[in-house]
Amino acid sequence: MQTSIKPSPFESLTKVISDYSPEGTKQKLELLEKCSKEKIQKSKEILHYHDTLLFLCGYAENKEVFDAAMEEMNRLCDAVLELSDVKKDSLSSSGIAFTQTQSSFSLKIMLWLVNSFTSDVSLHSFDEEGLHPKELLKYSMNEMEFEMISDEKLTKLKWLEKASGFKKKKDILKWYVTKVNELPLEDQLKEQLFESTKLYTKITPSGPKFSRSFGSVSISSRYFHSNGILKKFNEAQLIHSKLPKEKKLSTAQKEEVLSASRIALALLHRETDPITYSSPAGIKVFDLEHGLSIALFSIDAQWRLPMESYIGFMMFKNGYPMSYGGAWLFGKRSLIGINIFEAFRGGESAFVFAQLLRTYRQAFGAEQFEVEPYQFGKNNPEGLKSGAFWFYHRFGFRPVDQKLNALSETEHQKITSIKGYRSSIDILKQFTQSTLGVNFGTDKPGISPSQISYFITNVIAQQFKGERKAAEEKAKQILKIKLGLVYSKLKKEEKVGFDKLSLYVAFCLDLEKINAKDKAQLIKLIKEKGTDEFEYIVSYIKFPFQRYFVKELVDFKVK
Repeated sequence: MQTSIKPSPFESLTKVISDYSPEGTKQKLELLEKCSKEKIQKSKEILHYHDTLLFLCGYAENKEVFDAAMEEMNRLCDAVLELSDVKKDSLSSSGIAFTQTQSSFSLKIMLWLVNSFTSDVSLHSFDEEGLHPKELLKYSMNEMEFEMISDEKLTKLKWLEKASGFKKKKDILKWYVTKVNELPLEDQLKEQLFESTKLYTKITPSGPKFSRSFGSVSISSRYFHSNGILKKFNEAQLIHSKLPKEKKLSTAQKEEVLSASRIALALLHRETDPITYSSPAGIKVFDLEHGLSIALFSIDAQWRLPMESYIGFMMFKNGYPMSYGGAWLFGKRSLIGINIFEAFRGGESAFVFAQLLRTYRQAFGAEQFEVEPYQFGKNNPEGLKSGAFWFYHRFGFRPVDQKLNALSETEHQKITSIKGYRSSIDILKQFTQSTLGVNFGTDKPGISPSQISYFITNVIAQQFKGERKAAEEKAKQILKIKLGLVYSKLKKEEKVGFDKLSLYVAFCLDLEKINAKDKAQLIKLIKEKGTDEFEYIVSYIKFPFQRYFVKELVDFKVK
Protein backbone atom coordinates (compact mmCIF):
# COMPACT_ATOMS: atom_id res chain seq x y z
CA MET A 1 0.00 0.00 0.00
CA GLN A 2 1.46 3.32 -1.10
CA THR A 3 1.54 6.23 1.30
CA SER A 4 0.54 9.53 -0.28
CA ILE A 5 3.07 12.33 0.12
CA LYS A 6 1.64 15.29 1.95
CA PRO A 7 2.08 18.50 -0.09
CA SER A 8 4.25 21.21 1.39
CA PRO A 9 2.58 24.47 2.49
CA PHE A 10 4.24 26.11 -0.54
CA GLU A 11 2.47 23.68 -2.90
CA SER A 12 -0.82 24.00 -1.03
CA LEU A 13 -0.66 27.80 -1.27
CA THR A 14 -0.33 27.62 -5.06
CA LYS A 15 -3.61 25.71 -5.26
CA VAL A 16 -5.62 28.39 -3.46
CA ILE A 17 -4.14 31.65 -4.79
CA SER A 18 -7.11 32.11 -7.16
CA ASP A 19 -9.72 31.29 -4.51
CA TYR A 20 -11.26 34.54 -3.27
CA SER A 21 -14.02 33.02 -1.16
CA PRO A 22 -13.92 33.69 2.61
CA GLU A 23 -12.62 30.15 3.08
CA GLY A 24 -9.99 30.68 0.37
CA THR A 25 -8.74 33.87 2.02
CA LYS A 26 -8.58 32.10 5.37
CA GLN A 27 -6.55 29.27 3.82
CA LYS A 28 -4.11 31.71 2.19
CA LEU A 29 -3.38 33.40 5.50
CA GLU A 30 -3.00 30.08 7.31
CA LEU A 31 -0.70 28.70 4.61
CA LEU A 32 1.40 31.88 4.50
CA GLU A 33 1.81 31.50 8.26
CA LYS A 34 2.89 27.86 7.81
CA CYS A 35 5.26 28.83 4.98
CA SER A 36 6.87 31.43 7.24
CA LYS A 37 8.02 28.62 9.54
CA GLU A 38 9.60 26.60 6.71
CA LYS A 39 13.21 26.91 5.61
CA ILE A 40 13.65 28.19 2.07
CA GLN A 41 16.63 26.43 0.49
CA LYS A 42 15.71 24.45 -2.63
CA SER A 43 16.11 26.36 -5.89
CA LYS A 44 12.91 25.09 -7.53
CA GLU A 45 10.94 25.81 -4.38
CA ILE A 46 12.37 29.34 -4.19
CA LEU A 47 11.47 30.06 -7.83
CA HIS A 48 7.94 28.72 -7.49
CA TYR A 49 7.25 30.36 -4.14
CA HIS A 50 8.61 33.69 -5.35
CA ASP A 51 6.15 33.86 -8.24
CA THR A 52 3.29 32.78 -6.00
CA LEU A 53 4.11 35.65 -3.65
CA LEU A 54 4.44 38.07 -6.57
CA PHE A 55 0.95 37.13 -7.73
CA LEU A 56 -0.43 37.58 -4.22
CA CYS A 57 1.20 41.02 -3.94
CA GLY A 58 -0.48 42.10 -7.16
CA TYR A 59 -3.83 40.40 -6.67
CA ALA A 60 -4.33 40.41 -2.88
CA GLU A 61 -7.95 40.57 -1.70
CA ASN A 62 -7.15 42.59 1.40
CA LYS A 63 -4.35 44.31 3.28
CA GLU A 64 -3.82 41.33 5.57
CA VAL A 65 -3.03 39.01 2.66
CA PHE A 66 -0.82 41.64 1.00
CA ASP A 67 1.15 42.32 4.19
CA ALA A 68 1.65 38.61 4.83
CA ALA A 69 2.82 38.05 1.23
CA MET A 70 5.19 41.03 1.40
CA GLU A 71 6.62 39.82 4.69
CA GLU A 72 7.31 36.44 3.11
CA MET A 73 8.81 38.08 0.00
CA ASN A 74 11.25 39.93 2.24
CA ARG A 75 12.07 36.70 4.10
CA LEU A 76 12.58 34.80 0.85
CA CYS A 77 14.97 37.42 -0.54
CA ASP A 78 16.87 37.54 2.77
CA ALA A 79 17.21 33.76 2.54
CA VAL A 80 18.58 34.06 -1.00
CA LEU A 81 21.30 36.39 0.31
CA GLU A 82 22.43 33.63 2.68
CA LEU A 83 22.62 30.90 0.04
CA SER A 84 25.92 29.42 -1.09
CA ASP A 85 27.39 30.75 -4.34
CA VAL A 86 26.51 27.48 -6.08
CA LYS A 87 22.83 27.75 -5.12
CA LYS A 88 22.77 31.45 -6.00
CA ASP A 89 24.13 30.57 -9.43
CA SER A 90 21.24 28.14 -9.90
CA LEU A 91 18.90 31.12 -9.49
CA SER A 92 20.75 33.19 -12.08
CA SER A 93 18.44 35.09 -14.46
CA SER A 94 15.41 34.38 -12.24
CA GLY A 95 14.84 38.07 -11.50
CA ILE A 96 14.71 37.37 -7.77
CA ALA A 97 16.30 40.13 -5.71
CA PHE A 98 20.09 39.90 -5.33
CA THR A 99 20.45 37.18 -7.99
CA GLN A 100 22.70 37.55 -10.99
CA THR A 101 21.62 38.18 -14.57
CA GLN A 102 23.83 37.58 -17.60
CA SER A 103 22.73 38.91 -20.95
CA SER A 104 23.51 40.94 -24.04
CA PHE A 105 22.03 44.41 -24.45
CA SER A 106 21.94 47.32 -26.89
CA LEU A 107 24.44 50.16 -26.58
CA LYS A 108 21.66 52.45 -25.32
CA ILE A 109 20.74 50.10 -22.47
CA MET A 110 24.40 49.44 -21.68
CA LEU A 111 25.01 53.18 -21.30
CA TRP A 112 22.04 53.39 -18.96
CA LEU A 113 23.23 50.39 -16.94
CA VAL A 114 26.84 51.51 -16.47
CA ASN A 115 25.72 54.97 -15.40
CA SER A 116 22.73 53.99 -13.24
CA PHE A 117 24.09 50.78 -11.68
CA THR A 118 27.83 51.40 -11.93
CA SER A 119 28.96 49.07 -9.15
CA ASP A 120 26.56 46.26 -10.14
CA VAL A 121 27.42 45.84 -13.82
CA SER A 122 30.54 44.24 -15.23
CA LEU A 123 31.83 42.63 -18.40
CA HIS A 124 31.09 38.91 -18.49
CA SER A 125 32.49 37.75 -21.84
CA PHE A 126 32.59 38.13 -25.61
CA ASP A 127 31.14 35.56 -27.97
CA GLU A 128 33.93 34.02 -30.06
CA GLU A 129 32.08 34.85 -33.27
CA GLY A 130 31.78 38.52 -32.40
CA LEU A 131 33.86 41.30 -33.93
CA HIS A 132 37.00 42.21 -31.95
CA PRO A 133 36.39 45.47 -30.00
CA LYS A 134 39.60 46.91 -31.45
CA GLU A 135 37.89 46.99 -34.86
CA LEU A 136 35.49 49.57 -33.41
CA LEU A 137 37.98 51.59 -31.43
CA LYS A 138 41.07 51.62 -33.66
CA TYR A 139 39.95 54.71 -35.58
CA SER A 140 39.64 56.68 -32.35
CA MET A 141 43.14 55.74 -31.19
CA ASN A 142 46.33 57.70 -31.82
CA GLU A 143 48.41 56.73 -34.87
CA MET A 144 51.38 56.14 -32.59
CA GLU A 145 49.52 53.19 -31.07
CA PHE A 146 49.98 51.16 -34.27
CA GLU A 147 51.36 48.14 -32.36
CA MET A 148 48.36 48.01 -30.06
CA ILE A 149 45.96 48.47 -32.96
CA SER A 150 47.48 45.58 -34.92
CA ASP A 151 48.12 43.19 -31.99
CA GLU A 152 46.67 39.77 -32.87
CA LYS A 153 47.91 37.87 -29.80
CA LEU A 154 45.82 39.48 -27.08
CA THR A 155 42.39 38.17 -26.16
CA LYS A 156 39.53 40.65 -26.45
CA LEU A 157 39.46 41.18 -22.71
CA LYS A 158 43.24 41.58 -22.43
CA TRP A 159 43.25 44.02 -25.32
CA LEU A 160 40.60 46.17 -23.59
CA GLU A 161 42.51 45.93 -20.32
CA LYS A 162 45.67 47.26 -21.95
CA ALA A 163 43.88 49.90 -24.01
CA SER A 164 41.87 51.24 -21.08
CA GLY A 165 44.36 50.94 -18.23
CA PHE A 166 41.71 49.34 -16.01
CA LYS A 167 41.89 45.92 -14.32
CA LYS A 168 38.37 45.50 -12.93
CA LYS A 169 35.79 44.23 -15.39
CA LYS A 170 33.19 46.79 -14.33
CA ASP A 171 35.63 49.63 -15.05
CA ILE A 172 36.67 48.09 -18.37
CA LEU A 173 33.03 47.74 -19.37
CA LYS A 174 32.16 51.35 -18.58
CA TRP A 175 35.24 52.59 -20.44
CA TYR A 176 34.48 50.46 -23.50
CA VAL A 177 30.78 51.38 -23.69
CA THR A 178 31.63 55.07 -23.25
CA LYS A 179 34.28 54.98 -25.98
CA VAL A 180 31.97 53.27 -28.47
CA ASN A 181 29.34 55.90 -27.75
CA GLU A 182 31.89 58.66 -28.40
CA LEU A 183 32.62 57.42 -31.94
CA PRO A 184 31.75 60.15 -34.50
CA LEU A 185 29.04 58.04 -36.14
CA GLU A 186 25.25 58.01 -36.42
CA ASP A 187 23.59 56.39 -33.40
CA GLN A 188 22.07 53.62 -35.53
CA LEU A 189 25.49 52.67 -36.93
CA LYS A 190 27.07 52.69 -33.47
CA GLU A 191 24.34 50.32 -32.29
CA GLN A 192 25.01 47.91 -35.17
CA LEU A 193 28.76 47.95 -34.58
CA PHE A 194 28.34 47.46 -30.83
CA GLU A 195 25.96 44.55 -31.41
CA SER A 196 28.47 42.92 -33.78
CA THR A 197 30.99 42.50 -30.94
CA LYS A 198 28.52 40.18 -29.13
CA LEU A 199 29.36 41.40 -25.64
CA TYR A 200 27.76 39.74 -22.62
CA THR A 201 27.18 41.58 -19.36
CA LYS A 202 26.89 40.36 -15.79
CA ILE A 203 24.56 42.21 -13.43
CA THR A 204 24.96 41.48 -9.71
CA PRO A 205 22.48 43.77 -7.93
CA SER A 206 23.66 45.24 -4.64
CA GLY A 207 20.14 46.52 -3.88
CA PRO A 208 16.62 45.09 -4.20
CA LYS A 209 15.29 47.40 -6.94
CA PHE A 210 16.91 45.57 -9.87
CA SER A 211 14.55 42.61 -9.51
CA ARG A 212 11.06 41.30 -10.15
CA SER A 213 10.67 41.00 -6.38
CA PHE A 214 10.82 44.75 -5.66
CA GLY A 215 10.93 46.37 -9.10
CA SER A 216 7.64 48.17 -8.65
CA VAL A 217 6.82 51.85 -9.13
CA SER A 218 5.31 54.14 -6.50
CA ILE A 219 1.52 54.11 -6.24
CA SER A 220 -0.88 56.45 -4.42
CA SER A 221 -3.28 53.68 -3.36
CA ARG A 222 -3.52 49.90 -3.59
CA TYR A 223 -6.44 48.04 -5.16
CA PHE A 224 -7.64 44.94 -3.31
CA HIS A 225 -9.65 42.19 -5.02
CA SER A 226 -12.29 41.92 -2.33
CA ASN A 227 -14.75 40.55 -4.91
CA GLY A 228 -12.25 38.20 -6.51
CA ILE A 229 -10.77 38.20 -10.00
CA LEU A 230 -12.90 39.57 -12.83
CA LYS A 231 -13.24 36.94 -15.56
CA LYS A 232 -16.53 37.90 -17.23
CA PHE A 233 -17.36 41.46 -18.26
CA ASN A 234 -18.74 43.42 -21.20
CA GLU A 235 -15.65 43.75 -23.41
CA ALA A 236 -17.17 46.26 -25.86
CA GLN A 237 -18.50 48.45 -23.06
CA LEU A 238 -15.07 48.63 -21.42
CA ILE A 239 -13.20 49.27 -24.68
CA HIS A 240 -15.52 52.17 -25.54
CA SER A 241 -15.73 53.62 -22.01
CA LYS A 242 -14.04 56.99 -21.60
CA LEU A 243 -10.33 56.85 -20.86
CA PRO A 244 -9.23 58.74 -17.71
CA LYS A 245 -7.12 61.84 -18.19
CA GLU A 246 -3.37 61.40 -18.49
CA LYS A 247 -1.71 61.25 -15.08
CA LYS A 248 0.42 64.28 -14.31
CA LEU A 249 3.94 63.13 -13.46
CA SER A 250 7.18 64.96 -12.77
CA THR A 251 10.30 64.17 -14.79
CA ALA A 252 11.62 62.18 -11.81
CA GLN A 253 8.43 60.10 -11.66
CA LYS A 254 8.64 59.39 -15.39
CA GLU A 255 12.28 58.37 -14.92
CA GLU A 256 11.09 55.89 -12.28
CA VAL A 257 8.56 54.42 -14.72
CA LEU A 258 11.19 54.17 -17.47
CA SER A 259 13.74 52.57 -15.14
CA ALA A 260 11.25 50.00 -13.79
CA SER A 261 10.21 49.11 -17.35
CA ARG A 262 13.79 48.67 -18.55
CA ILE A 263 14.64 46.54 -15.53
CA ALA A 264 11.57 44.34 -16.05
CA LEU A 265 12.61 43.65 -19.65
CA ALA A 266 16.33 43.28 -18.90
CA LEU A 267 15.51 40.53 -16.40
CA LEU A 268 13.76 38.69 -19.25
CA HIS A 269 16.77 39.28 -21.57
CA ARG A 270 14.54 41.42 -23.73
CA GLU A 271 14.23 44.94 -25.05
CA THR A 272 11.61 46.83 -27.02
CA ASP A 273 12.60 49.87 -29.08
CA PRO A 274 10.09 52.24 -27.43
CA ILE A 275 11.37 51.45 -23.93
CA THR A 276 15.04 51.29 -24.95
CA TYR A 277 14.99 54.49 -27.01
CA SER A 278 12.58 56.57 -24.96
CA SER A 279 13.03 59.46 -22.54
CA PRO A 280 10.77 61.10 -19.92
CA ALA A 281 9.37 63.60 -22.43
CA GLY A 282 8.05 60.69 -24.52
CA ILE A 283 6.10 58.96 -21.74
CA LYS A 284 2.40 59.13 -20.91
CA VAL A 285 0.77 57.30 -17.98
CA PHE A 286 -2.90 56.53 -17.41
CA ASP A 287 -4.36 55.12 -14.20
CA LEU A 288 -7.02 52.52 -15.01
CA GLU A 289 -9.36 50.34 -12.95
CA HIS A 290 -8.46 47.39 -10.69
CA GLY A 291 -5.07 48.77 -9.73
CA LEU A 292 -3.87 48.86 -13.33
CA SER A 293 -1.86 51.68 -14.83
CA ILE A 294 -0.40 51.82 -18.31
CA ALA A 295 2.74 53.66 -19.37
CA LEU A 296 3.01 54.53 -23.07
CA PHE A 297 6.43 55.09 -24.61
CA SER A 298 7.25 56.94 -27.82
CA ILE A 299 10.65 56.51 -29.42
CA ASP A 300 13.18 59.36 -29.45
CA ALA A 301 13.09 61.29 -32.74
CA GLN A 302 16.00 59.76 -34.68
CA TRP A 303 14.82 56.20 -33.96
CA ARG A 304 11.21 56.65 -35.07
CA LEU A 305 9.64 54.85 -38.00
CA PRO A 306 9.16 57.02 -41.11
CA MET A 307 5.34 56.87 -41.38
CA GLU A 308 4.04 54.54 -38.69
CA SER A 309 4.36 55.23 -34.98
CA TYR A 310 5.66 52.42 -32.79
CA ILE A 311 4.24 53.14 -29.33
CA GLY A 312 5.27 50.69 -26.64
CA PHE A 313 3.62 50.03 -23.31
CA MET A 314 4.25 48.60 -19.87
CA MET A 315 1.21 47.68 -17.81
CA PHE A 316 1.57 47.83 -14.03
CA LYS A 317 -0.56 45.97 -11.50
CA ASN A 318 -0.56 47.76 -8.15
CA GLY A 319 2.84 49.11 -9.18
CA TYR A 320 4.33 45.80 -10.37
CA PRO A 321 5.29 45.45 -14.07
CA MET A 322 2.95 42.74 -15.33
CA SER A 323 2.61 43.08 -19.11
CA TYR A 324 4.44 44.71 -22.01
CA GLY A 325 4.23 45.09 -25.76
CA GLY A 326 3.36 47.75 -28.26
CA ALA A 327 1.41 48.88 -31.29
CA TRP A 328 2.43 50.01 -34.75
CA LEU A 329 -0.01 52.82 -35.49
CA PHE A 330 -0.77 54.15 -38.97
CA GLY A 331 -3.85 56.32 -39.17
CA LYS A 332 -6.73 54.35 -37.68
CA ARG A 333 -4.90 51.06 -38.18
CA SER A 334 -2.92 49.38 -35.40
CA LEU A 335 -0.90 46.18 -35.36
CA ILE A 336 -0.81 45.25 -31.67
CA GLY A 337 1.12 42.79 -29.52
CA ILE A 338 0.96 41.87 -25.84
CA ASN A 339 3.00 39.69 -23.49
CA ILE A 340 1.89 38.99 -19.91
CA PHE A 341 4.61 38.15 -17.40
CA GLU A 342 4.37 34.53 -16.30
CA ALA A 343 3.80 35.26 -12.60
CA PHE A 344 0.63 37.23 -13.46
CA ARG A 345 -0.93 34.90 -16.04
CA GLY A 346 -3.50 33.47 -13.64
CA GLY A 347 -5.04 36.90 -13.11
CA GLU A 348 -7.25 39.19 -15.16
CA SER A 349 -5.61 38.68 -18.57
CA ALA A 350 -8.77 39.41 -20.57
CA PHE A 351 -9.43 42.56 -18.55
CA VAL A 352 -5.84 43.69 -19.13
CA PHE A 353 -6.14 43.18 -22.90
CA ALA A 354 -9.45 45.05 -22.99
CA GLN A 355 -7.78 47.96 -21.18
CA LEU A 356 -4.98 47.87 -23.73
CA LEU A 357 -7.41 48.12 -26.66
CA ARG A 358 -9.30 50.85 -24.83
CA THR A 359 -6.12 52.88 -24.30
CA TYR A 360 -4.84 52.70 -27.88
CA ARG A 361 -8.31 53.26 -29.29
CA GLN A 362 -8.99 56.39 -27.27
CA ALA A 363 -5.54 57.88 -26.78
CA PHE A 364 -4.63 57.55 -30.48
CA GLY A 365 -7.89 57.06 -32.38
CA ALA A 366 -7.06 53.51 -33.51
CA GLU A 367 -10.07 51.55 -34.76
CA GLN A 368 -8.70 48.72 -36.89
CA PHE A 369 -6.58 46.33 -34.82
CA GLU A 370 -4.54 43.41 -36.11
CA VAL A 371 -2.70 40.61 -34.31
CA GLU A 372 0.15 38.68 -35.91
CA PRO A 373 0.10 34.84 -35.96
CA TYR A 374 2.88 34.43 -33.39
CA GLN A 375 0.58 35.90 -30.74
CA PHE A 376 -1.79 32.94 -31.07
CA GLY A 377 0.47 30.05 -32.01
CA LYS A 378 2.78 30.38 -35.01
CA ASN A 379 6.19 29.06 -33.85
CA ASN A 380 4.68 29.39 -30.38
CA PRO A 381 3.63 26.00 -28.89
CA GLU A 382 2.41 27.66 -25.70
CA GLY A 383 0.03 29.84 -27.71
CA LEU A 384 -1.42 26.76 -29.41
CA LYS A 385 -1.73 24.77 -26.20
CA SER A 386 -3.51 27.60 -24.39
CA GLY A 387 -5.92 28.16 -27.28
CA ALA A 388 -4.84 31.81 -27.54
CA PHE A 389 -6.79 32.11 -30.81
CA TRP A 390 -10.05 31.95 -28.85
CA PHE A 391 -8.80 34.57 -26.43
CA TYR A 392 -8.62 37.06 -29.32
CA HIS A 393 -11.86 35.74 -30.83
CA ARG A 394 -13.60 36.84 -27.61
CA PHE A 395 -12.77 40.47 -28.48
CA GLY A 396 -14.08 40.24 -32.03
CA PHE A 397 -10.81 39.36 -33.77
CA ARG A 398 -11.33 37.16 -36.84
CA PRO A 399 -8.97 35.68 -39.46
CA VAL A 400 -8.40 38.13 -42.30
CA ASP A 401 -8.36 35.16 -44.68
CA GLN A 402 -11.98 34.41 -45.66
CA LYS A 403 -11.64 30.60 -45.72
CA LEU A 404 -10.03 30.55 -42.29
CA ASN A 405 -12.68 32.95 -41.02
CA ALA A 406 -15.38 30.50 -42.17
CA LEU A 407 -13.52 27.66 -40.43
CA SER A 408 -13.33 29.70 -37.22
CA GLU A 409 -17.11 30.25 -37.26
CA THR A 410 -17.69 26.50 -37.72
CA GLU A 411 -15.36 25.77 -34.82
CA HIS A 412 -17.02 28.38 -32.64
CA GLN A 413 -20.43 26.82 -33.27
CA LYS A 414 -19.05 23.43 -32.18
CA ILE A 415 -17.58 24.92 -29.00
CA THR A 416 -20.88 26.55 -28.05
CA SER A 417 -23.07 23.55 -28.95
CA ILE A 418 -20.96 20.50 -28.04
CA LYS A 419 -20.17 20.15 -24.36
CA GLY A 420 -16.44 19.79 -23.69
CA TYR A 421 -15.43 20.37 -27.32
CA ARG A 422 -11.97 21.84 -27.90
CA SER A 423 -10.37 22.78 -31.21
CA SER A 424 -7.54 20.44 -32.15
CA ILE A 425 -3.96 21.66 -32.35
CA ASP A 426 -4.05 21.02 -36.11
CA ILE A 427 -7.00 23.39 -36.56
CA LEU A 428 -5.40 26.02 -34.33
CA LYS A 429 -2.26 25.74 -36.48
CA GLN A 430 -4.34 26.43 -39.59
CA PHE A 431 -5.52 29.70 -38.06
CA THR A 432 -1.90 30.86 -37.79
CA GLN A 433 -1.75 31.12 -41.59
CA SER A 434 -3.58 34.45 -41.30
CA THR A 435 -3.42 37.57 -39.18
CA LEU A 436 -6.45 38.37 -37.03
CA GLY A 437 -8.31 41.64 -37.32
CA VAL A 438 -11.14 43.59 -35.72
CA ASN A 439 -12.67 46.91 -36.73
CA PHE A 440 -14.33 49.00 -34.02
CA GLY A 441 -15.18 51.75 -36.50
CA THR A 442 -16.87 52.10 -39.89
CA ASP A 443 -13.93 53.12 -42.10
CA LYS A 444 -12.32 50.48 -44.28
CA PRO A 445 -8.54 49.96 -44.12
CA GLY A 446 -6.72 52.34 -46.46
CA ILE A 447 -3.44 52.04 -48.34
CA SER A 448 -0.91 50.09 -46.29
CA PRO A 449 2.57 51.29 -45.30
CA SER A 450 3.94 48.35 -47.26
CA GLN A 451 2.33 49.54 -50.51
CA ILE A 452 3.62 53.09 -49.95
CA SER A 453 7.14 51.83 -49.26
CA TYR A 454 7.26 49.68 -52.40
CA PHE A 455 5.82 52.55 -54.44
CA ILE A 456 8.55 54.94 -53.27
CA THR A 457 11.25 52.39 -54.13
CA ASN A 458 9.68 52.09 -57.58
CA VAL A 459 9.67 55.89 -58.02
CA ILE A 460 13.36 56.08 -57.07
CA ALA A 461 14.21 53.24 -59.46
CA GLN A 462 12.17 54.50 -62.41
CA GLN A 463 12.49 58.28 -62.12
CA PHE A 464 15.94 58.59 -60.54
CA LYS A 465 17.62 55.36 -61.73
CA GLY A 466 18.30 54.30 -58.16
CA GLU A 467 19.97 57.56 -57.12
CA ARG A 468 18.50 58.05 -53.66
CA LYS A 469 20.31 61.32 -52.95
CA ALA A 470 18.85 62.79 -56.12
CA ALA A 471 15.36 61.69 -55.05
CA GLU A 472 15.83 63.26 -51.62
CA GLU A 473 17.01 66.56 -53.14
CA LYS A 474 14.02 66.58 -55.49
CA ALA A 475 11.69 65.99 -52.52
CA LYS A 476 13.30 68.94 -50.74
CA GLN A 477 12.63 71.16 -53.74
CA ILE A 478 8.99 70.04 -53.99
CA LEU A 479 8.31 70.68 -50.29
CA LYS A 480 9.99 74.08 -50.52
CA ILE A 481 7.96 75.14 -53.56
CA LYS A 482 4.59 73.58 -52.68
CA LEU A 483 4.58 73.87 -48.87
CA GLY A 484 7.08 76.65 -48.20
CA LEU A 485 9.16 74.32 -46.03
CA VAL A 486 12.80 75.38 -46.20
CA TYR A 487 14.98 72.63 -44.73
CA SER A 488 17.77 74.94 -43.54
CA LYS A 489 15.31 77.01 -41.52
CA LEU A 490 13.87 74.07 -39.58
CA LYS A 491 14.83 73.23 -36.00
CA LYS A 492 16.91 70.10 -35.36
CA GLU A 493 14.03 67.75 -34.50
CA GLU A 494 11.80 69.26 -37.20
CA LYS A 495 14.49 68.26 -39.69
CA VAL A 496 14.17 64.68 -38.44
CA GLY A 497 10.46 64.76 -39.26
CA PHE A 498 11.20 66.29 -42.66
CA ASP A 499 13.81 63.62 -43.47
CA LYS A 500 11.44 60.81 -42.53
CA LEU A 501 8.39 62.06 -44.44
CA SER A 502 9.72 64.12 -47.36
CA LEU A 503 9.68 61.32 -49.98
CA TYR A 504 6.21 60.21 -48.87
CA VAL A 505 4.77 63.72 -49.08
CA ALA A 506 6.57 64.70 -52.29
CA PHE A 507 5.89 61.56 -54.36
CA CYS A 508 2.66 60.13 -52.89
CA LEU A 509 0.54 63.27 -52.46
CA ASP A 510 -0.81 65.61 -55.13
CA LEU A 511 0.33 68.91 -53.63
CA GLU A 512 -0.94 70.88 -56.63
CA LYS A 513 -4.52 70.74 -55.36
CA ILE A 514 -3.92 71.08 -51.61
CA ASN A 515 -5.97 73.85 -49.95
CA ALA A 516 -4.61 76.32 -47.39
CA LYS A 517 -6.14 74.60 -44.35
CA ASP A 518 -4.82 71.16 -45.27
CA LYS A 519 -1.46 72.63 -46.24
CA ALA A 520 -1.03 74.09 -42.74
CA GLN A 521 -2.07 70.78 -41.18
CA LEU A 522 0.37 68.84 -43.36
CA ILE A 523 3.27 71.14 -42.43
CA LYS A 524 2.34 70.69 -38.77
CA LEU A 525 2.38 66.89 -38.88
CA ILE A 526 5.70 66.81 -40.79
CA LYS A 527 7.30 68.81 -37.99
CA GLU A 528 5.56 66.76 -35.28
CA LYS A 529 7.07 63.54 -36.62
CA GLY A 530 10.32 64.86 -35.22
CA THR A 531 9.11 66.91 -32.26
CA ASP A 532 6.24 64.93 -30.70
CA GLU A 533 5.21 61.43 -31.84
CA PHE A 534 2.02 61.48 -29.76
CA GLU A 535 0.84 64.70 -31.45
CA TYR A 536 1.88 63.35 -34.86
CA ILE A 537 -0.42 60.32 -34.44
CA VAL A 538 -3.43 62.54 -33.77
CA SER A 539 -2.54 64.93 -36.62
CA TYR A 540 -2.07 62.04 -39.05
CA ILE A 541 -5.62 60.80 -38.44
CA LYS A 542 -7.04 64.31 -38.94
CA PHE A 543 -5.33 64.89 -42.29
CA PRO A 544 -7.38 63.72 -45.34
CA PHE A 545 -4.64 61.67 -47.03
CA GLN A 546 -7.12 59.73 -49.20
CA ARG A 547 -8.09 63.03 -50.86
CA TYR A 548 -4.53 63.72 -52.00
CA PHE A 549 -3.01 60.32 -52.83
CA VAL A 550 -1.71 60.34 -56.41
CA LYS A 551 -3.42 57.92 -58.81
CA GLU A 552 -0.15 56.09 -59.46
CA LEU A 553 0.04 55.10 -55.79
CA VAL A 554 -3.61 54.05 -55.58
CA ASP A 555 -3.24 51.86 -58.70
CA PHE A 556 0.19 50.52 -57.73
CA LYS A 557 0.39 46.74 -57.32
CA VAL A 558 3.12 45.12 -55.26
CA LYS A 559 4.75 42.44 -57.42
